[in-house]
Amino acid sequence: MRSFALHSLRLMRLALAGIFILAALTCRAAEKEFELNIQNGKVPKGSYLMKVQKGDQIRWKILSDADGELHIHAYHIDQIIKAKKPTLYSFAATTTGRYRVEWHPESERGKGVHHSEPLALLEVYPN
Repeated sequence: MRSFALHSLRLMRLALAGIFILAALTCRAAEKEFELNIQNGKVPKGSYLMKVQKGDQIRWKILSDADGELHIHAYHIDQIIKAKKPTLYSFAATTTGRYRVEWHPESERGKGVHHSEPLALLEVYPN
């Protein structure tokens, strides 16, 4: 009887280990890529709203017709962008919420000027 109980306990441990491994594999973060083609301080409508899950790795491909700065206050992102020079920027979606992605042309950088409408929105949803 005792060996049956030990055998059952071992089988239960193996089953639990399998469940934890399966959960870890299915909860892997996704990599989400977005193109931000900034023309005259705007992006195309299809690029305006970026939706991701918390934990996703975000990769931006940025191209602008003018020098400027792209940033998200809550994520402490301040990326300098040079005109007509493709820029890649990656970061992890660590905090859920809706965040304004702001664009400041070189002429406005450092002057505290904020647009009334953001360049784009980043929405990070809980898992």
